[in-house]
Amino acid sequence: MRSRILILALPGLLLATAVAAQEGWSGLEEPIVADRPDFTEGTGLIPRGHVQVEGGTTLTRVEDEDTTTFGELLVRIGMGERWEGRIGVPSYNRIDALQQEISGFDDPSLGMKFRFTDPAGDLAPGQPAAALVLETSIPVGDEELTEDEWVPAAILALDWDLGELFSLGANVGYSYVTDEEEQFHQLLASVTGGFSITDRLGTYLEWYGLSEETVDGPTTHYVDGGVSFLINDDLVVDARVGTGLNDADPDWYVGVGGSVRF
Repeated sequence: MRSRILILALPGLLLATAVAAQEGWSGLEEPIVADRPDFTEGTGLIPRGHVQVEGGTTLTRVEDEDTTTFGELLVRIGMGERWEGRIGVPSYNRIDALQQEISGFDDPSLGMKFRFTDPAGDLAPGQPAAALVLETSIPVGDEELTEDEWVPAAILALDWDLGELFSLGANVGYSYVTDEEEQFHQLLASVTGGFSITDRLGTYLEWYGLSEETVDGPTTHYVDGGVSFLINDDLVVDARVGTGLNDADPDWYVGVGGSVRF
């Protein structure tokens, strides 16, 4: 039980420690770049010898069902010039549906990100940076929230630097997911556009879609947008809001979070 309390408290402890500092402490000159809060994975890597922790909480409404997710922790570890390790810490989920309530931890994950090119800002105009994310879940979550199977995934990430104010990102990917103890193939795609309002404040707008989320289910589409605020070079906080575009998707979801780099 103590370990689970620590998992839930960790984001707050990290953010509280970071807010106490006026400047970044990692010694890196480039500001932090996180893979949250949008769905699209970026091509950025954590420098060798550094660690970045990203996390938050999200509230989702689907008809009469409310789901709150606490944690969403991703630990990114700089391993080399072209790759990083990634550890997805189990999130605590609380699902309220009519007269039924489900709560517990979902599955953790392990993965790596490999970047094939230089960063987008170092490339010629119009030339995308490219990276590949490989990961899998590990079926050790609580009984009602585990996938019960290993769920592998591969995502190709592309980034374009379109000047000081604009950026563009896109993903295409595949995963072998489960639904009611049956595994099936799932394709994904996304496009996100970012805009820098100031040196510290940024915003984004995104579309993403999944070929199906349940066995023989419909294709699902989402749109979302959000903001991020750079507190210092090693700490950023964020907020997002989104909705589904067809009946199979959430009515809406909102979330807040942050990322800290050491």
